[in-house]
Amino acid sequence: MSERAVANPVTIPKPRRTQAERTALSDARMFEAAMELIVEHGTHNTTLKEIGERAGYSRGLASNRFGSKEALFNQMVRDFNEKWAIELRRFVGDLSGLAAFMAALEAVEFFLLNHTVQMQALYTLWYESISSHTAIRRRLAANHLAYRRDSERWVRQGVEEGTIRPSIDPTCFAVEFNAFIFGLVYQWLVNPTSINLHAVFQHYRRSTLETLAERRH
Repeated sequence: MSERAVANPVTIPKPRRTQAERTALSDARMFEAAMELIVEHGTHNTTLKEIGERAGYSRGLASNRFGSKEALFNQMVRDFNEKWAIELRRFVGDLSGLAAFMAALEAVEFFLLNHTVQMQALYTLWYESISSHTAIRRRLAANHLAYRRDSERWVRQGVEEGTIRPSIDPTCFAVEFNAFIFGLVYQWLVNPTSINLHAVFQHYRRSTLETLAERRH
């Protein structure tokens, strides 16, 4: 063995997080804790104190940060909407018409199967907001409108491209399409083990193609 002294490795300290980064991290942890608690106990039985503690912070942090449970939930929905928009763009990209419909279905299935707790929590929150949480109900209504507009646009594009039959009413089909998504999620929330999500999506893809696709002669 060499007698040369072995130099101690230099440890480079990690840069300290900025205040904005620490805030974003604590918010993300509290959103995750809130989603877990909503799935376990529902929105009405979830408290800010429990959210702060489950996230690993003081029991008063969530209250100090958001002021009210509805404000925290509203911010959590906004955060989800941003993530969902990114995910939808990843699947749909520049696709249009019938291809966009198929890609959107794939995106919803992927999110349900890979972000299960988040989807369970958010849809529970949305459904329970019908009788309370006014701000969240307004945001959900805006989401529904945006989803229907996307669906209508895809139908019109498909008609123009010749991939969707011109007899399809864009407005009516947009309602039906979103009713499938929200109705399926509702049944899944009530009894997750009774719904084979992948099989249902596969079947709906086939039936949607049969309904929409322009017949080639």
